[in-house]
Amino acid sequence: MLSRRVITALLIAGIGGLLALARAQTVNVKSTTAAPASATSVASGDRVWSALVLATNSADPKPAPPELKALAPRMKRVFGYNQFELAGSASQAIGNQQESWLVPSKSFSLGLRARRAMSKEAQGGYLLWLQFFQDKRELVETEVKLAPGSPLFIRGPQYGKGQLIVVLQVQR
Repeated sequence: MLSRRVITALLIAGIGGLLALARAQTVNVKSTTAAPASATSVASGDRVWSALVLATNSADPKPAPPELKALAPRMKRVFGYNQFELAGSASQAIGNQQESWLVPSKSFSLGLRARRAMSKEAQGGYLLWLQFFQDKRELVETEVKLAPGSPLFIRGPQYGKGQLIVVLQVQR
């Protein structure tokens, strides 16, 4: 497990080359009220899990932490790294059109609003509107489909000989 000091150094060094660091302040968020239940309502008990992962190649790779055990083979295939360390994670219940905030690390937060996806390709998943922040600075705003058993990987900046990766997954 990485120490807080190492995690902080990773985040600052990894992002610093690509983005100007915002002043270290807490993201102030407001929760909005949920829309009335409808045909696009969310399944009760569903949660969205996010993680900030440091991926590297090592001659003697450590086993993935329990939270990443099932995802490690897929991340290895997609990104080509053989070692994955969890820098931070968070989980939040999914509410219909309710704004939720996940804070996978001290410097990064993820805002989302979910609604049940109506297309057959979504496989019982969600259409998510995402905002990704470093401190108070918005880095990305996008809309994605996220289905159970089909995690979303967002390639972050290079760090040393590795890569920062953001992972999102629906948990039932």
